[in-house]
This record gives sequence, structure tokens and C-alpha cells, in this order.
Amino acid sequence: MQHLDFRTLKQFVAVAENESVSKAATLLHISASPLSRAMLKLESQIGFALFERVGRGLRLNNAGRELLLNARRLLMNNEQLVLDLQRRASGMGGTVVIGHMPGALYNGVIPAIARRVQQAHPSLRFQFESALEDEQLVALRRGHLDFAVSTQEVADTEFRTEVYSVEKYVLLLPRNHPCADAPRVTLNQLMEAEWVVTPVRPGSSLRARFTTACNRLGFEPRVACVAGDMISALALVAGGFGLCVAQESLMQFVGKDIVVRPLPLLKMESAYRIVWRPDALAPGAGRFLEALLGAKPKNQRAGGRRSPLARS
Repeated sequence: MQHLDFRTLKQFVAVAENESVSKAATLLHISASPLSRAMLKLESQIGFALFERVGRGLRLNNAGRELLLNARRLLMNNEQLVLDLQRRASGMGGTVVIGHMPGALYNGVIPAIARRVQQAHPSLRFQFESALEDEQLVALRRGHLDFAVSTQEVADTEFRTEVYSVEKYVLLLPRNHPCADAPRVTLNQLMEAEWVVTPVRPGSSLRARFTTACNRLGFEPRVACVAGDMISALALVAGGFGLCVAQESLMQFVGKDIVVRPLPLLKMESAYRIVWRPDALAPGAGRFLEALLGAKPKNQRAGGRRSPLARS
């Protein structure tokens, strides 16, 4: 049996709902004769009758009623698919997939912008995928992500990047640590302290940047324990294992057993960059990017590449 096309199904639904070929033809703006032939052809295609003649009108038989239910469902799904595609093409719908490393959402910049864009365009959806920076770039290249987040420059010319947020780091100490009540933390105290650190990872990881900052001051940090992630590191600091450096946005998770101090000696900060492929930027993703870069303070634009908006 040949496949049924949506045009024939739409004609069938019109005839079935109006129980008349002539009334359906008027609604469809076609002549009654070709519509009648289309219904006969449909019955021939599927191999059984769909209508019973009642006086001058038509009435569905059991097979016709079953087809009507399925035809309505198919037409509705097709209309929804077309509508979804139109919304995606216009930037009003679809799904924007954003990759990010653990901790990149803590400062709230990307979640706030995504929520604002979604409120303006309710059919647009956001999906967040946590991965290491190198893994994100692979996924972005393969088309699995619309955006990646990086804390280092991306040399690949296939990508475009721009800094959207800069975040400083602070020093975390257990409440009962000798340095917790000191007027200021000295270099000597940093050198003698035991530290809670994150694992060694490829690229510009927090562990690598912390070690580099310590080396600039002339010492190698004494590692007390390694935490799998920064939330775990907070628990270990609270438990008295040692000191830790953490991004400012993590302070929202700090409890009463941790003291937060400035980190003037180590001078650590992270510049968060949004990364995308200009040749694969869907309209909905473009709306998010425009909102993200447009909302960014001017003093945070330094170091990024030219915005795609400047190309237009």
C-alpha cells in the first residue's frame, strides 16, 4: 500500500467532519468532483470503504471512525512539528544546549540570562551539560553543544570566544584555624599551611592555577587532601582539613564553620569565556548570545574576540 499524504488526510477529515463532499469542498476551496475522486482513491488505497451513504450525505463506518482519530492525531502532530520548526528558525523555539565546567554556573550569570531569554520566548528551552573544558570543545565541534564555557583562550579558528564574566578568588579557612582571627594572612602562614585542593586535570584547571600562583610566591603548597569538586572541598575545609582557595560565587554555599578572607597575595581570578561556532549558531542560540554579551559590563569585555553581532 502506498503511503498516505497529509493533503489526502486533511481532505478526508474535512469530508468526515462535515458528512458531505460538497460542504467539505467549499471549506477547502476546491471543486466537489476532484474531492470525491480523492476519497474513492483513498478507499482504494487502503482496501476498504470508509463511508456509508445516508440520504444525500455521508456517514463514517467503523473503519472510517478509526482512521479519523488517527488522521486528526497525525495532522495535529504535523502542524506542531511545522510550528516548532518555524519557531526554531525564527529564534522563538528549539533547545539551546550549553556546556560548562563544574562551578561555571555558580556566579549566576548564564542561568540569569537563560531564564530572561526563556521568559521572553516561552517556547525556547535550555539544556546544560557539565563537562571538562576540552570535552566541551569536542562536543561543540561535533554539534552536540551550542555553546561551551572556557577559562582559557581558545586558539582554534573554528570557534569564536568572548569573556562574559571575571571572578576573583578568596581564601577559606576552618573556623578554628589559627589564621582565622589574624588581622591578615601572611606569606609565611600560607607557606606553612596545609591545603585542600582539587584534582590535577588537563588544561587551565583550578589546581594548576593555584599551584602556579603559589610558585610565583616561591613555595609549593602542602597538600592535606584532594577533593573531587569544590562543594566537597567546602565540606573538608569545614571539617578542619586545611585551607582552600575558591571562587567568590561559592560563598553562597559556605556554612558557619568556614571563615572567608581576601586573597591579596595569590591574586587569582578566572575569566569566563563563552565559546561558539559562528557557522552553526541557531537563531535561538543567537538570542541567548546577544543577551549574554549585551548584558555584560563594559569592563568585562577585554580579552574576548569580536562579537558575532559586529558581523552584521
